[in-house]
Amino acid sequence: AKSPTSITLPLKNRKSFSSLQASLVHAEVVLYLSLMKQSFKFLVLVVFLMRCPGLAQARSIAKTRDEVIGKTLRYLNTPYLWGGEHPQTGLDCSSFVQLVYRNAGLHLPRVARDQYRSTLPLSPANVLPGDLLFFSMKRPGLAHVDHVGIYLGKGYFIHASVTNGIHVEPITKPYYLDRLVAIKKYRGF
Repeated sequence: AKSPTSITLPLKNRKSFSSLQASLVHAEVVLYLSLMKQSFKFLVLVVFLMRCPGLAQARSIAKTRDEVIGKTLRYLNTPYLWGGEHPQTGLDCSSFVQLVYRNAGLHLPRVARDQYRSTLPLSPANVLPGDLLFFSMKRPGLAHVDHVGIYLGKGYFIHASVTNGIHVEPITKPYYLDRLVAIKKYRGF
């Protein structure tokens, strides 16, 4: 009995079998080359994205902004302490902002005035969650920055105030609007 996998061809079909075999080998080579070409295209795409940080950063900037916002809320109701740098004992406005940004992997100076100098200006129409709001609390109407908060979106910001510690306020409150000096963004945003 013949095994089910063996095929015997009559002599007249052996020539066509050879050409069929050659065609199959050719098809395998074409498929292999096609796969190699796709792999090469993928490799080129990866190298291109690595060399074009603007494209790759678009997602990471949005993710970092989300991280900044997420980190702010863990400090709600932390008491205010002028010069304070530890959530357990209290934070002032600029140490709160610096801590949140640092926890998101970003560097900001320690003092509100220096944070103001190290960031880029924005128009109110372009403000996004994670951007910074700078105020002149002691001298309203002047551009003397002495307070900072983080914009949360939908007209709200979070900051450390002397009377309420870290809490959320609407930016539309006249008290804050009268003291708002600038809206700025982190240089990497």
